[in-house]
Amino acid sequence: MNKFFIMLALSIITKANSQTANDYYSSGNNKYLLKDYKEAIKDFTKAIEIEPDFSKAYYSRAQAKSQQKKYKNAIEDLNKVIQIDSKNSKAYYSRANTKSILQDYTGAIEDYSKMIDINPTFSQAYNARAELRFKLKQIESGCMDLNKAGELGYPYPFDYINKKCK
Repeated sequence: MNKFFIMLALSIITKANSQTANDYYSSGNNKYLLKDYKEAIKDFTKAIEIEPDFSKAYYSRAQAKSQQKKYKNAIEDLNKVIQIDSKNSKAYYSRANTKSILQDYTGAIEDYSKMIDINPTFSQAYNARAELRFKLKQIESGCMDLNKAGELGYPYPFDYINKKCK
């Protein structure tokens, strides 16, 4: 009989102390806001261990890794987000930004394009894609993106567009 009560007590204590994936995710977000990226990554990783398809945890872990300049690792997490949810426009946009930092301009343009396919009114993606197209000397398509970004409300001075797109 005593063994039963001991096992019951241990079971209750274990359940009371066990955290859910959402608990770790929330804790990771709090640590991220405090700029404790190393500890945030640990919490996001624990959330993923509990719930392997937790795309928000992968996305947040990618953001924390980017803050630590671990860009290739961040891309791995963003790849996982996209694998889980192929319509996650934020993941494509973040992956494009990260590829741009790594000077993978062609890959970044592809991701901005995919993001635009999903969310065609996101002016920042047109702007970012335009800037990369200019770096790659794709002036005509860069100008088309600048104009589209402006049409969608991106705050361009018109003389900037005229200067880039003579």
